[in-house]
Amino acid sequence: MAEPLHATFFAFRKREQSGVLLRLTLAFIVAAIVLCGAFAALFWTSIGPVVEWYGQILGAAATNDTSAIESAGIPPGFFSLIGGMLLWMFPFYILCAAFEAGALRWMVHGETKGFMGLSLGAPTWRVWSSYWIWFLLNIAFSIVMSVLMAVVIGVLAVSSGGNAAATATALPAVYVIQYATMIYFAVRFAPAAATSVARRKFAFFEAWTVTKGRFLSLLGSFFVLYLFYFIASIAFVAVFFAAVLGPAAPDLVAAGGDATRFSETMVAIVQSYIQSLSNPQNWVVLGVLQVLGTLVGVSFYIGMYGVNARAAQAALEEGKIAPTP
Repeated sequence: MAEPLHATFFAFRKREQSGVLLRLTLAFIVAAIVLCGAFAALFWTSIGPVVEWYGQILGAAATNDTSAIESAGIPPGFFSLIGGMLLWMFPFYILCAAFEAGALRWMVHGETKGFMGLSLGAPTWRVWSSYWIWFLLNIAFSIVMSVLMAVVIGVLAVSSGGNAAATATALPAVYVIQYATMIYFAVRFAPAAATSVARRKFAFFEAWTVTKGRFLSLLGSFFVLYLFYFIASIAFVAVFFAAVLGPAAPDLVAAGGDATRFSETMVAIVQSYIQSLSNPQNWVVLGVLQVLGTLVGVSFYIGMYGVNARAAQAALEEGKIAPTP
């Protein structure tokens, strides 16, 4: 029987050399800020009109002014901004791959290379390649599941004699199966990048071997991390409402199950939010929340990397996989 992984907080265990992940995180955040600054500088003339247009759309939506929304049109530079964002994503995801590779290399092999752990070496490109595999698998999975869902819904409709109510009753079970399948494969391939780093070669699909017999353990670790992240996200939203909107914050709970009242409350929230942005003090609060949110988000991802690193490390120890000489 395999030894317990104890992977949930593996990334945060005390190691012989301290501060490696902290330095790596700081380097990543600084590099990300530089990339964001470069994007803003290149597309500054397009960002202003788009932000102003977005504000107009929000304001019109808050007052349910459909004519204002229709007359808003498309701002100048909108498509160039979208194109720029798509291009910007390439260096950004390479940076993300360098960050993940640096974390995995340290947690699996105890190695650190490059500037504060960031490197454009082979591990980074293996991790970056795994992103593309995930992207393609997501597309393939979506297509397959869409076809299967259409077939299943058709079969249900025929077998129920066209009874829409009976078909609708069975749909939740179909969706549960769909998402359970997605979760299963996501967990089984989760350590793909870590496996590539552990093996010192691109080995995305060997993650299936790494996770053999470890599914429930890994699922539990991911669940705990997602739960912590979810709770933190809810806390940030609560702080945002309390600090930025204050007493003017509409009460969603009071809206209850009344769809009309809920819709009116959401409109009031948008209006309150737009009004709150006119207060410079709120920008400070938003900035602080953004910084804290970034730290929590990065910590969450490091925790996820740690789970995958521990799975790959255990596979090395058990002889399931071996590093390439």
